[in-house]
Amino acid sequence: MKTMKTMMAAMLFMMASTACGGRDKVINETELPTAAKTMLKEHFPGQQVSLVQQDRDGMKTNYDVVLADGTKLEFDSKGEWTEVDSKPHDVPATIVPKAISDCVNQKFQGARIVQIERDRRGYEVELSGAA
Repeated sequence: MKTMKTMMAAMLFMMASTACGGRDKVINETELPTAAKTMLKEHFPGQQVSLVQQDRDGMKTNYDVVLADGTKLEFDSKGEWTEVDSKPHDVPATIVPKAISDCVNQKFQGARIVQIERDRRGYEVELSGAA
């Protein structure tokens, strides 16, 4: 009986949290902005989408996508990618600017780009496997 009360209390808490916050919601892949769907199709062909979540924070909307292989992507309201976390896989070379690829290849021989993030100030990458 105590377990049942604990479970009910937890469920009520989750429901209240969702009702108060209510900004995150799971959506269908087809509801992503066109640019996000195009990016997924071009750079992650054949990868199955496991989860799509729409995150509304005030006037701002973002989208979080998780692929079947564990890759996590974030998109802005226009569907432009802002972060790709492919650990333990490499970020697709097709989305990494050539200047960044060249720099990594020259200065960090054997390193792989496993995460890339971009905003209006520039790019940030995380490397793995540097020799």
